[in-house]
Amino acid sequence: MPQDRSYSLKEVVKQLGLILLLPAILFIITSLILESIGIKYVDTTFIFLLFQIITYTWFLAINKRFREYIRDPLCSKVKIRTAAFYIIAGFVLMALTSVLVLGTGIETNEGQRHLFESSDLHSAMTFQTIFAALAISIIIPFFEELLFRGLLFTTLSNKYGAWWAIIISSLIFGMLHGGVFIATSIFGLVFGYIFYKTKSLIPGIVLHMIWNSLSVFLT
Repeated sequence: MPQDRSYSLKEVVKQLGLILLLPAILFIITSLILESIGIKYVDTTFIFLLFQIITYTWFLAINKRFREYIRDPLCSKVKIRTAAFYIIAGFVLMALTSVLVLGTGIETNEGQRHLFESSDLHSAMTFQTIFAALAISIIIPFFEELLFRGLLFTTLSNKYGAWWAIIISSLIFGMLHGGVFIATSIFGLVFGYIFYKTKSLIPGIVLHMIWNSLSVFLT
């Protein structure tokens, strides 16, 4: 990878800050506008997810440097048997984490349940419900792996080493998932370790998509 395409930690903080804050800001502004003109019954989950996808897509489309930066780990070849092993092992670890952390009441995913219910994912199929299901199951996991493993983990690894990168990126990943900090931090450890061992983003992306899909349709 060309040296001039590498990111500094300060640049990563700015990039992630922009990507994570912009959808929230746009959502708040839109909500205030809709409320001011008397529109109350809107699918807030759909609106927020829409702004997330727009922001992610915009960032990827205009940022050639970022595309070049994550090209190698995204296109890196990994043996199917190796990928399958880490995906299955990762899934088992995440399932055990859910049972131990969520099943025992240490944390609760009621906020996540409310998110899915407010989007009415289990009602009649509409554009909003289809979009929400696809966003949570496929699109957001893809972008999160590019950002947290492809960008954040790699930058931290270059500066502090792989193990500190796994720990720090996982804690940040957990903090950004609200009331399930412990569970999602452990999930982040799994994703980070898989990326570290395979040097490819693909196994983590596939596992992340599988897990989120199950969360959507089984919650």
